[in-house]
Amino acid sequence: MKKLLLSTLVLATVFFMGCKDDAATSPKTGGASSSSITVAEANVALYTKLTATWCPPCGAWGWDLSKEINEEIESEGTAIGLGVYGSTTSKMTNSTAVAFFSDFGGSGYPNFALNGSDLTERSESGGIFPATTKTNIVDGAMEFASTPVQMGIGGKTSFVDGILNVDLAVKPFADQEGDFYVAAYVVEDKVLEEQASQTGMVEHHNVLRGSVNGETYGVAFTGDLSAGMQTDLETMDYGVDPEWNQDNISVVAVVWKKEGNKYTFVNSTHIQ
Repeated sequence: MKKLLLSTLVLATVFFMGCKDDAATSPKTGGASSSSITVAEANVALYTKLTATWCPPCGAWGWDLSKEINEEIESEGTAIGLGVYGSTTSKMTNSTAVAFFSDFGGSGYPNFALNGSDLTERSESGGIFPATTKTNIVDGAMEFASTPVQMGIGGKTSFVDGILNVDLAVKPFADQEGDFYVAAYVVEDKVLEEQASQTGMVEHHNVLRGSVNGETYGVAFTGDLSAGMQTDLETMDYGVDPEWNQDNISVVAVVWKKEGNKYTFVNSTHIQ
């Protein structure tokens, strides 16, 4: 197998980002026949609420709307939901969240996107229609789930002495061409923090904490792009901030396709 390219990174202890060691990431030996990772032939969309802790609408109608969306997509199993604190002045912000807000078409808070595209329904005066926005997200996730699977991703995680170990595998289900990137995002559920329009400390769900290797869209994947050929990637390590609740940490893995300067969503999975 070919190598998965990863730029050398310097160890850093950053509160919202954690750290990555400076070893390069590459495919493991073996392959589909020897892998302990299952890659499901399923499309799973990525729903993101772009939000900020200082934003009153985010904690009022936006809070309720996102809860309704998450409950529906989780019950259907069609999408993964993330809380993305994309404002640089918000608590729980990080560079990946800021980049997502910019790249996903964010024009204010709250903002609701699916697979990297803004699906917030707005009036001519700039108001937001919550019911139509919910329909856009839920129906979009259902439609994505019903399309032929081009490429899937799977993985497993473990903790060793406060270090999160992430193993990923990528598998095309149809022959592919182009530049693909593989990313692993650290997520923390039930984060106790303030929120405008809410009282006191409240639980924030599925908070995006950052990218495992510090790159917004991960690292270039140069494994086999032939249908049915699985590529297992070398373990990636992430130093989890000790103030985060390790029991509530999980990973969302995403495959992106780079087209020009834009990264297009391909597929995702939630590794718990």
